[in-house]
Amino acid sequence: MVLLYIKSQETFLSSEVKRLIQTATPDLSQIPRGADYSWIDFNSGIVWEKLQDIFDNIKEKNGSKAWFFEVIRQLPPLFRECYHMLQNMYPAAYDVSLQPFLEWTHQEKDIHQSIKLISQESTSGDHLVALLTVTALVERALGNVVLLKCKQVPFLLRDLLATPELEELIGKVKVQLLIVMLGSVLGLNLRNIAWHGFLSPHETSQAFVATIIFILADCGRTLKNTSKVKNIPTRPRTTFEESVASCLGNVVDDIIIPRRVVLDELMKSSSFVSSVMYPAWIKAFELLEKEQWGSCTTLLLPLMECSMRAMFAHVNKVSERMLTAENSTLYTTMDEILSQYMNSGPTHLTVNKEHGKHEFSSRDCVRSSGKRHSEVTKSTLVNDARERTDQEDEDCELVNSKEKNQVQYAIGTKLNEALHDLLNFVQGPRVRDRVSHGEAELQEIPSFMTCHILYLSLLVLSSEGPESDEAPCDTINKMKCMNLKGLRKESSALEGNIHKDISDTECPEHCPASDEACSQDRKCVSDPSNLSDQSKEVISKLRRNLKNYKCVFHPSALLQKKLMLSVSCLSNWIYWERVDSKDLDYPEWESWDMIELPEVLSYPPLHISHNVCSLDNIKDFLGFVKDIQYRVLYRPKQEIELISILQRITGCISTTLENTCKNMTLKYSQYINKRLRSRQRETYRRQLIAVPVIVSTCYLTCQVIYLIFLAINKSGDLSQSSFTSLIRMLKPLLKVTENLVSNTSLSANRWDEAASISLNNNEHILKVFTSGQE
Repeated sequence: MVLLYIKSQETFLSSEVKRLIQTATPDLSQIPRGADYSWIDFNSGIVWEKLQDIFDNIKEKNGSKAWFFEVIRQLPPLFRECYHMLQNMYPAAYDVSLQPFLEWTHQEKDIHQSIKLISQESTSGDHLVALLTVTALVERALGNVVLLKCKQVPFLLRDLLATPELEELIGKVKVQLLIVMLGSVLGLNLRNIAWHGFLSPHETSQAFVATIIFILADCGRTLKNTSKVKNIPTRPRTTFEESVASCLGNVVDDIIIPRRVVLDELMKSSSFVSSVMYPAWIKAFELLEKEQWGSCTTLLLPLMECSMRAMFAHVNKVSERMLTAENSTLYTTMDEILSQYMNSGPTHLTVNKEHGKHEFSSRDCVRSSGKRHSEVTKSTLVNDARERTDQEDEDCELVNSKEKNQVQYAIGTKLNEALHDLLNFVQGPRVRDRVSHGEAELQEIPSFMTCHILYLSLLVLSSEGPESDEAPCDTINKMKCMNLKGLRKESSALEGNIHKDISDTECPEHCPASDEACSQDRKCVSDPSNLSDQSKEVISKLRRNLKNYKCVFHPSALLQKKLMLSVSCLSNWIYWERVDSKDLDYPEWESWDMIELPEVLSYPPLHISHNVCSLDNIKDFLGFVKDIQYRVLYRPKQEIELISILQRITGCISTTLENTCKNMTLKYSQYINKRLRSRQRETYRRQLIAVPVIVSTCYLTCQVIYLIFLAINKSGDLSQSSFTSLIRMLKPLLKVTENLVSNTSLSANRWDEAASISLNNNEHILKVFTSGQE
């Protein structure tokens, strides 16, 4: 059953936002000639003095809602002239008039491609790709400029545009225009409404793209005139090769890109793709066929978000949430769509009318607006976890009542985990954040990542969810059915037989009685159950693969990976290169299997115990670690904090073992080549004596980590005092392993100290985690 009220949605912009976009969109059929150009000067730059006059002469208070609207009302002539001037100069005069002033962005290829996408022969899908591309590269380029004066780039575009340093570097008027177009909820806010999937192709004017390109060129002129353009730093771009490949393997296994006819059918049959978004999906499939992975990824991300928001609105019976919010209400973005709970009412933000700034009272929109941990700050996982969970606690106080978000049941646990892996977890690729904020090099995005996003999108589109086909009756913004025959030409080719065989039953309750399309039934012919065998096979195979998906980037998954690495290092320790024990008189290695280990470790507050594996049975222990089961979605604060300290301990163990192995290999080589003096030989002997003790404490500590890990999902149930006590018991382990890292480094060689603290650590573990514990 296809949800007609979603399929027939004409716009995802709320009334006020749509009014602003319509007001700003110029009539491009009015072609200026020669002297008609009043906004572009003879150097092919914007006449900024004219714009300054507009800003100064508006009677409303600067930065107020009324001020923004009045500015927007007067901008269409500028947008129109920028578009037509760009068309006139491209490609003949482009290399002379604009290209030299865009080099400072270091993204000329993307700009060049965007100009092609807004040519007269282009489609509305092209225009949306171009807008997504240029808004991302603007943020990246301006962030680099700010580094001329600042030590770090602000997290959010609105904060970046508000920095006085940027105004000083490129000029106040340019910054103001960018704020009106991109950086304020009171303005056009093109960046957010496009990247969050609210802006449909037919609402995207190519003139917006042309104007942004002219702004960038004029910024280049300004920077060139002040001789600062050569000094602009270039931050390294994100690559996804290693992280995404490990994340995506299960889903893309044995899957080839479906044929275009299959993709079209799956898209048309989905309840969660509005017909107004068909041109964008068509363009995404075209880019896929052309192997333009970066541009395809750019378009698929907001399209996925749009469809998931439609699902969110339907399954939670909050149909008004499909639309953008007004400037006093937060958007429903991917963070909330994938969250465990939903707000029962609108989530409000505070608007500072004087400065046009806004502060969000929900972490969701703040994070989706671009909190980028990888390059702005090197916060540790524990700090980040505490920050996010503290914010979640604050959010709970703002919500009147919390209701379960039904999306988690509509898409299932495995798909939910895969989406969190791809989009949300701090240590994951966070592909949407990085691409939308210009951190990723579009030309370098690998094919497997684009395909993975496509496959997850197809799984989202094919999610069945509840059977109900009715729109909720408590709609704030009444949604109308539309006559599917009246769709734009670009989507009519994919309309298929949707409008055929429609019965004359009544429209849903939300449909106004006067609507011309009231004779249409809610049920459309393109029902998912009527998919072709090829389409069914694609979805079936994706679902089969997804059943085996295991989370990669959640802190628990990372802890398991680190623990397996440490245990693997331990399994080979007896084979590390060393001199024969008789040569340097160190008998300890001959009796390593006599190292005393407890038979059982336990921790009564968590109701867990574990039979300790001997050192010669490490492979069995490795199997136990591999088989640990844990939950990763919507975990409590205490659990994340505990995982963090266990990760740090495990990381120190791995480093200690690596240090020791490298040190032994080096000393062995030097000994064999007779390059060790007598004092160095004695140090080498002390090292060989200490290694079994260091190995034993590392192994025993791994057993403790495994013990706690077994009950990790119960840790959130501990009382605060019990949890504090557990952390207090783990802190000495962390301190010991940190000291072992420093003592075993190539520059330290403090082997007696390393052995001593290892023995003390073993005693601590025996005292705290043995079966005799009270």
